[in-house]
Amino acid sequence: MSTTTSTPELANGSLTRVRVGAVGGGRVRVQTEVAGPATAPALRPMLLASDTRSARISLVPDGAMLLAGDQIMVAVEVGEGASLTLVEPAGTVAYDMDGGRASWSVTITLAAGATLVWPGEPFVVSAGADVTRDTRITLAPGARVALRETIVLGRHGERPGRVSTTWEAHDHDGRPLLVESLDLDASSLAPGLLGPHRVLGSVTALGCDLSPDAYPDGRLDLEHGGTLWRHLASETHELPEQPWECVTTG
Repeated sequence: MSTTTSTPELANGSLTRVRVGAVGGGRVRVQTEVAGPATAPALRPMLLASDTRSARISLVPDGAMLLAGDQIMVAVEVGEGASLTLVEPAGTVAYDMDGGRASWSVTITLAAGATLVWPGEPFVVSAGADVTRDTRITLAPGARVALRETIVLGRHGERPGRVSTTWEAHDHDGRPLLVESLDLDASSLAPGLLGPHRVLGSVTALGCDLSPDAYPDGRLDLEHGGTLWRHLASETHELPEQPWECVTTG
């Protein structure tokens, strides 16, 4: 079920909340909510399928995004032993903001033995855009997550705007698994940095390990388990198939 409410805290943005309950007899419980002004752009969760252990949900854009002043917030909770797959029907374009800014924030909480797979679609940073993206994840014991992010610096033939990304992932004891900040803009396309590669593709897999022989190019194995896999390209179709084995098998 999806509902829309308005609160002072969300005067200029929207919050999409997705909860998948713990596994325990019958069909897994799915709860969704969209909060914020009716005029604010939002990601509306649409249930595609579910069974006793898993759910598949599409995050459908409702309204033009991203424009100056937009604040898109997504909160995801997956209960003990449950599995959730999030999909996006299309990519997102951050348009010229004429000196303004927009934000895209994701918070993920995974209970013991929970699994989340989110193969995100390309996020295009057009000329004049200024976007902050932050992702925060907490994993309980045995939880697994794989997220794909593809940042495209500028539409075809144009210079990009600016995107500032922050990643923070911690286990249940607060131990950091991955902490990273990255600022990208037109200067990032200089020789010695990204050069001609305006597409940055990433997959972050936590709570599981890829085979040591899998995906050797652009792979970073993290100190406390998990893998950050990254690839540069000139166009999105040049990105190789991304690794999902550790969360879709076993």
